[in-house]
Amino acid sequence: MIDTIEIFPWNANFETGIAEIDIQHKRLVELLNLLVSHLTQQSEAPLLNEIFDQLKNYAVVHFATEEAVWHEAFAGDAWETGHQAGHAGFVEEVLRLKAEEGEKSIEDVIEDIVGFLTHWLALHIIESDKRMAKAVLAMRDGASIEAAKKIADEQMSGATRAMVETVMVMYDKLANRTLQLTREINGRRRAERELMRAHAALRKAKDEAEAANRAKSDFLASMSHEIRTPMSTIAGVVQLLRREGLPPRQAEHLNRLQDASQHLLSIINDILDLSKIEADKLRLEEVQLDVGELVSGVASMLQDTVRAKGLALKLDIGPLPAGLIGDATRLRQALLNYASNAVKFTAEGGVTLRVRLEEDGLDSVLLRFDVVDSGIGIARDSLARLFSSFEQAEADTTRKYGGTGLGLVITRKLAGLMGGETGAESEPGVGSTFWLTARLKKGEAAAGPASPAAPELAETILCRDFNGFAVLLVEDNEINREIAVDLLGEVALAVDTAADGIEAVAMARSKDYALILMDMQMPRMDGLEATRLIRQLPGGRRVPILAMTANVFAEDRARCLAAGMDDFVTKPVDPDVLFATLVRWLRPSAEPQPG
Repeated sequence: MIDTIEIFPWNANFETGIAEIDIQHKRLVELLNLLVSHLTQQSEAPLLNEIFDQLKNYAVVHFATEEAVWHEAFAGDAWETGHQAGHAGFVEEVLRLKAEEGEKSIEDVIEDIVGFLTHWLALHIIESDKRMAKAVLAMRDGASIEAAKKIADEQMSGATRAMVETVMVMYDKLANRTLQLTREINGRRRAERELMRAHAALRKAKDEAEAANRAKSDFLASMSHEIRTPMSTIAGVVQLLRREGLPPRQAEHLNRLQDASQHLLSIINDILDLSKIEADKLRLEEVQLDVGELVSGVASMLQDTVRAKGLALKLDIGPLPAGLIGDATRLRQALLNYASNAVKFTAEGGVTLRVRLEEDGLDSVLLRFDVVDSGIGIARDSLARLFSSFEQAEADTTRKYGGTGLGLVITRKLAGLMGGETGAESEPGVGSTFWLTARLKKGEAAAGPASPAAPELAETILCRDFNGFAVLLVEDNEINREIAVDLLGEVALAVDTAADGIEAVAMARSKDYALILMDMQMPRMDGLEATRLIRQLPGGRRVPILAMTANVFAEDRARCLAAGMDDFVTKPVDPDVLFATLVRWLRPSAEPQPG
């Protein structure tokens, strides 16, 4: 139901006194008002044309009816021919305006026609038709044609003439204002439609982007798992072979295999990290950290390489507040990217890791980390490209030193996530300084939780204090299961195995375990569902359950914790990290469990 706009409000001033003519005049006015209403509501062009055609066709019918009435009274008279000329002029002007449709929009053409019709109808009815009607009525009362015309002229003069002029001024203003409002309403509704289309397009683009991000996230998670699973096998076999002891030549081959696998894993991690950042899937942790200990840990990771190259590695850590909170893993990763590059590109001299307090705010601090080297240096025009994806300073750098160019862009993005920035200064042949800033929250200055046992001590502790403790290993990959069993057997743990979640729940129901190592992604029943079911068993809430999985994203860790797991060990498994984690979770156990 369309809202009607009366551009031409009918009233008694337009009544001629001849019923059939008045009825048709009202119908013409109704069609005119209907046309304006649809124009205001922005109806489609075909509907506007249809209503216009009704109005035009009805006007022709009305003209024929009206001219028959006038002909009966004024046959051959100048009034009849003049009135017919007025009708013909109306048709000619409407057709002229309609012909402009090729040059103007249908809305503009209809508005022009409406303006003309409103004025013409009001003037023609109130002046010409009423004059003719008064004369006809006088003749029907017995007056001659000349007397009737004189009577009509007298009745249409004086106050009536003034009224006609007043009404015409009013209707002209009303028509103009209504058309102006029509244009404004049309413009507003056009803008509203465009805004709705834009919103719809934005919603569609948002939905598509979210779907693409979900697909990308699912793909990355799947690829992470599929790539890390065979990498776990390689790393595990290398660790086992190294522990067995090999002749020097075989040990050298094993070292090369381990270096190659670690390099491949590093590239995989970089690609996955970059993809997670780009997909906005990387979430920072907020834990208490010791910046000095963190920097020292980075230095210790590089110590063997530094010593082999005969370089000096120095630490310069200024006074820093205690109890800072941030993501130690990502901060360590960013700093290690810088430091590894510094060692790689430095042949003599040394590398310095420096930390300074840049800003000390009420709730947070801004720290600056510098890695200074005496290496090959970088040309000034190459510095700007270094923090772009897959870029290195020179084309031959990759051939000589290796690398993907991802480390620096990941460092830049990590710094950005931590509220900081990155940059570099360098001079060829003298050395480089790479820096990053990171904003850390202030926390309580109290001591943090006890540090996990040193890796070399963790193995000893397990053999001495937890000999024979029953551990359930849930792993669907047969080779990885065998490797993990061998590793756990070396620290004197009694290991049972399950190939999926269904077996794990059944075994946990029939036997008490000191600890459960649970894979996430398995056939039949995954590790998350298995953990939830184990937690419902008698005593199931006490047993530590640790995820040992190739699913390494932050959301994977969150899902594990939400399912009831206690900790998270990523694949490929670093034995030292695994042993230290086992010590931390086995310590609360009161007595050894029978195997």
